[in-house]
Amino acid sequence: MNTLRAFATIAMLCACAHFAMAGYPENYYSATAGKKKAELKAALHDIIRTASVLNYGSGAGKTWSGFYYTDRTEDNYCIDRYSSERRQFGSATGAISGMNIEHSFAKSWWGGSQVQAYKDLFNLMPSDQKANSAKSNYAMGEVTKASYTNGSIKVGKGNKISNSIWEPEDKWKGDFARAYMYMVTCYSDLTWTSNGLDQLENNQWPTFNDWTMEMVLRWSREDPVDDIEIARNEAVYEIQGNRNPFVDFPNLHEYVWGDSVNYAFYPDRTSSGDNPDPGDDTGETKTLVDEALTTGLGIFSDVLPNGTQGSLWRSDTKFGAVANAFKGSAQAADNYLLAEVDLTEYTDATLTFVHQTGYNKAAEVKDTYFSVLVSSDYTGVPSTTEWESLDAEFPNPPSSGWTKETKSGDISLKDYAGHRICLAFRYTSTTSACYGWEIRDVMVTGTMRTSGIEDIKGNGQPSDNDFVHDLTGRPVRWSEAKGMVIFKGKLYVK
Repeated sequence: MNTLRAFATIAMLCACAHFAMAGYPENYYSATAGKKKAELKAALHDIIRTASVLNYGSGAGKTWSGFYYTDRTEDNYCIDRYSSERRQFGSATGAISGMNIEHSFAKSWWGGSQVQAYKDLFNLMPSDQKANSAKSNYAMGEVTKASYTNGSIKVGKGNKISNSIWEPEDKWKGDFARAYMYMVTCYSDLTWTSNGLDQLENNQWPTFNDWTMEMVLRWSREDPVDDIEIARNEAVYEIQGNRNPFVDFPNLHEYVWGDSVNYAFYPDRTSSGDNPDPGDDTGETKTLVDEALTTGLGIFSDVLPNGTQGSLWRSDTKFGAVANAFKGSAQAADNYLLAEVDLTEYTDATLTFVHQTGYNKAAEVKDTYFSVLVSSDYTGVPSTTEWESLDAEFPNPPSSGWTKETKSGDISLKDYAGHRICLAFRYTSTTSACYGWEIRDVMVTGTMRTSGIEDIKGNGQPSDNDFVHDLTGRPVRWSEAKGMVIFKGKLYVK
């Protein structure tokens, strides 16, 4: 551990936060480029999962010697996020009287084993002993009825779970939110148990349960990264060799869990934390597609994997557009209901529809599924097109008859704004005679770009690989630009 270098880094970064924003090594996050949501979280895990952690406790080369560089002010006071008590460090290696080493993620949450997470400084902070004891191993939340408070944290009951929770002071909420984001990303291979299940789910993504995800996103937005957090990230990196990416990229959480999950993340373009936001330049909301599908397929077409017209669709006044698939036929139990939608003049769009499945009693059901896909480069042959799956909720297969209809929520098409796309409702099965399924009340609504400025053409027009700048100053390639951008001093509308 280069302790002199770590302390020098803290002092310098407290005076110059912008330097810290670029503190990660070149190409450190290169493996995240082009990824989003679960795939992005997995890439981040691979980058940060290995750390040279200190031994736990006080003494040279142990946790308290780390706190001396990660949580000490210039006038030698300890930064305690759990209490307003002011205590000074007595030495560079010793514990401070009246304080504990506190796990933000309680060790009982993974069974208490002294694995890397047990000693990770991103999960450890110095804490007032009484506050540490009151916090216990509870989930973090918003306390509505406190049984303990010291002016910095509250412990008690909330509205989300029946067990007790603890809540930090407002000025530290974003710090703890980003520490929690780090933990569920770095340690996605751990199995959560005990009170951790009040907060987390045992899966690779999203790992946070719904109410926790909403809360940490909100806290991170309301309490953004500050100089203290940046300096701590640099100091921990000097000690452990890994970083908290949610500090390096203040809006990274949006790409993993938040409002930008349909955007691909690029570290060389988003280090400032600015999200691409083509919705800023918006105008009238219009309906592009409105199909009941009860009297015909309308703008939709029935297409087989080889691009030929299908023959297994029918219009049904009760069930809408219905398909039955048969193994061994030319259709191979794989049909697509397609519609091309022009979003070139739109800055945002959403899809909704109603869906249900039915059961043929004579058939044994095997590997039957329904999905909604989108492509911005439809080839005319579904099996050779690169599709992306859209998030949508579908009913489970019934044991007989038809399921209760399921209406989708708003499914975002914002990532495809500015393009001509193809939507595909796909039904696939491997059995000889199986489910029918129906789709109806399909609607796509979009927000049109305002037309106050015409495209500027002529000399100096950017090429696809040229970098232009959006109105936040964020560089993007011309081929991926949306809305108004600047190139060589000229304003362009894409």
